[in-house]
Amino acid sequence: MNKETDYKSIIFFSILMLLTTLTAQAQVRLESPYSRFGLGDINPGYNVFQSSMGGVSYGVIDPYRISSINPASYAKIDTGSFVFNAAFNGLFVNTKTDAQENNANYFNMDYLKFALPITGWWRTSGGLVPYSTVGYNLNTYKDVDSIGSVRLGYTGNGGITKVYWGNAFTLFKGFAVGVNASYMFGNINIAQESELQEHSTAFKYRIKNSVDLRAMYFDFGIQYDTKFGKDKEYFLGLGAVYAPEQSLKTTSSSLGVTYTGGGEGFEYIKDTVLLVDKGTGSVVMPMKIGGGFSVGKTAKWMIAVDATYEEFSKFKISGLDQEYNDNIRYNIGGQYFVGKLALNAGANITNSFLKLNGTDINEFGISFGMGFPLKSTTTMVSYIDLGIEAGRRGTTDNNLIEQDYIRVKLGINIRNTWFRRPKYL
Repeated sequence: MNKETDYKSIIFFSILMLLTTLTAQAQVRLESPYSRFGLGDINPGYNVFQSSMGGVSYGVIDPYRISSINPASYAKIDTGSFVFNAAFNGLFVNTKTDAQENNANYFNMDYLKFALPITGWWRTSGGLVPYSTVGYNLNTYKDVDSIGSVRLGYTGNGGITKVYWGNAFTLFKGFAVGVNASYMFGNINIAQESELQEHSTAFKYRIKNSVDLRAMYFDFGIQYDTKFGKDKEYFLGLGAVYAPEQSLKTTSSSLGVTYTGGGEGFEYIKDTVLLVDKGTGSVVMPMKIGGGFSVGKTAKWMIAVDATYEEFSKFKISGLDQEYNDNIRYNIGGQYFVGKLALNAGANITNSFLKLNGTDINEFGISFGMGFPLKSTTTMVSYIDLGIEAGRRGTTDNNLIEQDYIRVKLGINIRNTWFRRPKYL
């Protein structure tokens, strides 16, 4: 395969993946009642390699896998290389309360990224990643005097996608700084409906609130790495990230209707009883700060640890008076090589921003996976990553919901040496 063929293949594959991703974003449904809050279930942004090691990322050094979590890491992309990463994501969720249980699953694209050198000290990266997903369908029932049983339904769908452009600059050997400029876009629809169970001819009522987000978001990172030991066979990586509190512009509206039918059948709208264009508002994104390190022996083993703090107590969406806790997350992971096969494992624990019925909604997960190279050519090196995470979120205490999940990720990583001049002997 020559350089021109490599180029055309990667460009074609990139366009195909991009179209698939945009289509999937519109179709995916995620059965997660906790996505009702904030901007939905937030994707931490790990690549497959990081996910299989518990999510460690800030101080991890890797020239083949793009880490958009710490933009300073782009500096490790090789001088003569174009790097392309893409991943698929599958999620299997068991949701249960004290009274009932439900299973759901979905499969879609996870991310699409590329990175390349500009100069000897400047690297750039771009890509498309999901930021959050909303998807739930809940029903509760209560008895009302003189009316009888009333069904209250709660549904939500949508999500936020992020397109980023990042740059990293090497200030001196081993030390780099970076910044991501991201365009966040998408919409979230949250609806509540009521139905009289004992009056089949009565009209149902539904009110839907919609929030549309279109805004720029910025985050920053630093990273330092060095080698030590008699033959410089050991390495140490240090990293930190920071995103200031930012206010992102939104538009919102509310629509209330009475109707008959619904479900899987035909729906007849009788009257529009509420139509309000709420105009522009804002989402106040919380300040985020995190740091971590990695240490190991090159091509032998590695251990890494991260910690992240997000000030979600200051998170706000115009028109929604919800209160949140500050979010704290801890990640630990490791890697061990058997020949060229990398075996990964890790764990993470999150003291989440949600507190419902006086109970913290926390999350814990363990993960493992592997990474291995495919057959290489003189101009291209390819890696496949597989990651599996099992975890639990929430609890059935205090009439809450517990979710057990298994997440499977498959990553494709391609490094192509486009920018090196051929040498003739």
